[in-house]
Amino acid sequence: MTLRRTLTGLAFCLMALALFMGCVETGPPPVVVMETPPPSPPPPQLYFVNVSSLALREGPTTAAPQIGTLQFNDEVEILETSSGWARVGDVRRSRTGWASMRYLQPVPADRPRSAPRRRPAPAPKEPDKPAATPKAM
Repeated sequence: MTLRRTLTGLAFCLMALALFMGCVETGPPPVVVMETPPPSPPPPQLYFVNVSSLALREGPTTAAPQIGTLQFNDEVEILETSSGWARVGDVRRSRTGWASMRYLQPVPADRPRSAPRRRPAPAPKEPDKPAATPKAM
């Protein structure tokens, strides 16, 4: 008889527990926030020079001093623009300056990228030759 009472008591406890769980209010489901990575910066705007020679200047005007020259097909990166002028970074020579946008064209997506120019290695020096000693007579 004790086994029967134990099983009956256990059954009542389970029913009470099930009844209690049904009455408890649950809150809204937890909100899972997926952090999206920050958007990657847009690729730099690459342009190429479409004239034989283009002045690179200190400022966005023809009155600004010329600090260099860009050659035909040189690639430049547009850093900022101002009234028809662009502050450009010369991809090969690591210099910046202002150039007229009139003489720059966007690089097409299928155009192969140019590699930076290598500076030629200095020629090896010849070893110093010892001075000739006069012969005694």
